[in-house]
Amino acid sequence: MEARAHSARRESPRPLRALGLALLLGAFASPLAAQNYLYVEHDGRYRPVRRADGRTPYVLENGKLVEATEGHFLLRPADEYLPLLVDVDHLAVNSSADTVTVSGTGLVSNSREMNRRFIFAADLTAPVALQDVFVVITLDSPSAGSVLFLQGVGALEARRPKHLTIAEAMGSELGAAPFSLHVFAGGREVLNTKIPFDEREAALDRMVIRRIANVQNAELQPFAGPVPEYPPSLLKTRATGQAVVSFRVGQRGGVFDPAVVSASDPACGQAALAAIRLWRFLPRVKDGVPVEATAQMPFEFSPPP
Repeated sequence: MEARAHSARRESPRPLRALGLALLLGAFASPLAAQNYLYVEHDGRYRPVRRADGRTPYVLENGKLVEATEGHFLLRPADEYLPLLVDVDHLAVNSSADTVTVSGTGLVSNSREMNRRFIFAADLTAPVALQDVFVVITLDSPSAGSVLFLQGVGALEARRPKHLTIAEAMGSELGAAPFSLHVFAGGREVLNTKIPFDEREAALDRMVIRRIANVQNAELQPFAGPVPEYPPSLLKTRATGQAVVSFRVGQRGGVFDPAVVSASDPACGQAALAAIRLWRFLPRVKDGVPVEATAQMPFEFSPPP
């Protein structure tokens, strides 16, 4: 797959200039903006991007998806994320002989060589099937200004990782620059595991509170969570597995005190625990008040293709 930088503008815009792909993910976190919609200029006005084919954005026109005619973008705040958590795993950046494994937000490298050649790789996994997935990367360079990169991913099958690779020669050096990684599905931004944990939890708090604001009585419901990682220790035999975990759910849907009830292999139990700690639920509501509840959840494990 290919990616490129686009001319773009933000909500309080200074122009985001086209520079060729210019991103090197680093280990130092930068503040991540709130959830967004991506807009692109088409026929003289901005419209929401619904999908991307490679680096080409598409918008809805007369009920059909059409290629956008202009290359200017806006990131505008949305009320909330799409309540899904996409796992961004095995995230790495390679430049010549150097390989750096990184978190989801960070800094562009100061290295001249690493600013001239960029290779990005990651596995994306969704808990349910998703269509029209695309990735947006934004960064602010002290020398080049603000830049936005768009890359189409296509469809994600439920619980099946999809590898994304971006390779691009750099046209200019960017220096140290904070960046953010955004994942969209059908035009709406979804939660991803590289969003800093505290920011993701705060967003989920707001989303849960909104959904139970006028509820009088309701049982516990799953809301958002990642797929457990297939245990590396089982790769040799490629065995299937299962695990059941128990846990408490608090008044805002957070998970507490998870424990393995049963597991076909201890590694499956540990993987299930790691996943359930990141889940969020719509809490049980009684007489208009959210209350704590206990629950169990099964997980199944299948070897990657």
